[in-house]
Amino acid sequence: MIITKLFTLGIWIGILFIVFDLLISLSTSPIFSSFSDLPIWKTPPNISAGIIFDLINGFVLVAVYMIIYNGIPGLGWRKGFNYGIIVGLFRVVMTSFSSIVMYNIPLPLVITSLITGYIEIVLLCIIVAIIYERV
Repeated sequence: MIITKLFTLGIWIGILFIVFDLLISLSTSPIFSSFSDLPIWKTPPNISAGIIFDLINGFVLVAVYMIIYNGIPGLGWRKGFNYGIIVGLFRVVMTSFSSIVMYNIPLPLVITSLITGYIEIVLLCIIVAIIYERV
């Protein structure tokens, strides 16, 4: 039962990661395209790897949620919101800060990634919590 729940929810969240990343990419392309000549970009981007990693991220997000479920404060979607705040600190904020230190990335790109990434992860975690209760 637990493995089935992990597999089912992991697939759904992985697919939503892919969809959300696509929507974020399309909506932020005007901001990022103005910096397209910078040598920091991988050309062309590895779309296949992105899809695979989004699916893996979906499973990881669900597995960790299942493991620490009892320790997350709140009920229902609020539990997911709290989980998203925690995950966002480790996944989004730390990545943004590291990118400033390690690469010569313009601040508008870092801020855009920080905001969109945090919104994405919180929404995904809320969805995890809602679906987890129903599956």
